[in-house]
Amino acid sequence: MNTVSAFTHRDPSLLAGPAIHSDVQLFLFREALLLDHERYDEWIALLAPDIRYRTPARFARAIGIEPPLEAPFFEDDYQSLTSRIRELRKSKLVPSPSSSQAAAQTRRLITNVIVTPRNCGEYDVLSYLLIARADPSDNSSWIMTAERYDHLRCAAHSFKICRREIVVDQRAAAGAVEVFL
Repeated sequence: MNTVSAFTHRDPSLLAGPAIHSDVQLFLFREALLLDHERYDEWIALLAPDIRYRTPARFARAIGIEPPLEAPFFEDDYQSLTSRIRELRKSKLVPSPSSSQAAAQTRRLITNVIVTPRNCGEYDVLSYLLIARADPSDNSSWIMTAERYDHLRCAAHSFKICRREIVVDQRAAAGAVEVFL
């Protein structure tokens, strides 16, 4: 059973209590802030070493990319996410912290957060994402929405993201491959 169907068939009476819900929501808000401000080294610290970060292939097919059957559009682990950040910086899509180059501005809004206990100290989280990106260099912008399914693990008064599956709503969301969702 995939992440989406596993989560949507849960009994809603099994929701986490208000304290855990608030902690998870604040964690997701902090994560969005780190990504919006391109603080990728701090963002990477929020990820578990065994993370799986993926977007299903049905999204790729919707924007005209044809991956092999049953393959995800992208499926990253900790090492590949770190490599992606390094490559983005190298290609100057993401300026290094010491760069004065004007970067594209991204804003992530996280809403509709639902938290359910999984195991001791672990939670499944459903959230909605609205992401807007504006590039001052060519006066372009785009907006995208998605549903995210996370598996979080408690770690040192916070959480670590162990798994994230992103289901993008738009058919024409090619810009999404340039940002972390």
